[in-house]
Amino acid sequence: MPKTMKKREKLKMKKLAAALAICLITVMGLAACGSEVSYDDYELSEYIKAGEYKGLTVPGFTVSVTEEDVQEQIDSTLEASATTQDLSEGTAIAEGDTVNVDYVGRMDGKKFDGGSAEGQEFTLGSGGYIEGFESGLVGHEVGEKVKLDLTFPDDYTSEELQGKDVEFTVTINSAARQEIPEYGLDFVQNTTKFDSLEEYEADVEKQLYDQKEQSEIENQKTTLWSEILENTEVKKYPQEIVDHYIELNNEQIDVMAEEYGMSRDEMLASYDFGDEEEFAAVNEDSSKLRVKQEMLIEYIAQKEDITYSSEEEEEAMAEYEAAGYDDETMELQTGRNMKDYVHIELLYQKVLDFILENAEITEPQAE
Repeated sequence: MPKTMKKREKLKMKKLAAALAICLITVMGLAACGSEVSYDDYELSEYIKAGEYKGLTVPGFTVSVTEEDVQEQIDSTLEASATTQDLSEGTAIAEGDTVNVDYVGRMDGKKFDGGSAEGQEFTLGSGGYIEGFESGLVGHEVGEKVKLDLTFPDDYTSEELQGKDVEFTVTINSAARQEIPEYGLDFVQNTTKFDSLEEYEADVEKQLYDQKEQSEIENQKTTLWSEILENTEVKKYPQEIVDHYIELNNEQIDVMAEEYGMSRDEMLASYDFGDEEEFAAVNEDSSKLRVKQEMLIEYIAQKEDITYSSEEEEEAMAEYEAAGYDDETMELQTGRNMKDYVHIELLYQKVLDFILENAEITEPQAE
């Protein structure tokens, strides 16, 4: 009994949306799909009139960490430290257990297409099967054979099964359960550098505080950048670069359509584009926004002599390489080789730092 087509289609659309997001830039997105693009040969003051980027105001913030925040983080750490234990034959299974089953489905006493399988593995409670299939196994034992009288939903993807009563005979071949360690002094001393619960919890609190603080700082930067970008006037676009991005986005649609076995029209429809004309308009707007943003980054960096060191570049490259990226994978995902991608990313972060350093921080806004 396979998962319903509805769930598969939703998953596919999510994957497609993630893929398209790489190419259609947002206000803060910097990934550029395609080959190298350089603004070195452009006098950018002839192309943009930058909005004021120094002396802007942005609200301050306050940060707090509650006991509940600390406990949630500890619980998350415990779950991440869980081990998986195989359940012995005769052990009752529960929701959350991973099971391996064989099943045979019959309708009116006869097997039906797609209703039988062997060695199917899934987590009880995952919702991958029709209502009653997974919950009907809870409480039964490893090695047991279970009979389930179920009914297919009226909107099931296979019309011949819609609303039909069926019987499944399910054999529970094996099961495994996650064992979450108990929180206490033994856990802290065996898994961390701390000798007491107080030291460990204080460290958790500090990490959470630092994370929240950094998140608020990033929010300040994005707020300022959005204002600057909005107040920047484009006098004219370097049309060859805009056309380059437009063509890249067009090609990306074709690549994804082929990858997912869809026609170009079907791919566009999956993103709610009515036709090619509508997509072309969005494509042109997003490409121009990308060019505007890149020109603004380069312009401010040139104007304020903002640079990065070779050590920073090498460190950034090393971090990406440690995460599994090389020139090929970086270009596949961003359209830039490693050096080019690190350049625009480092420059962008340096520009944001400069803007915030030169902003006026006002009182935090009331919640």
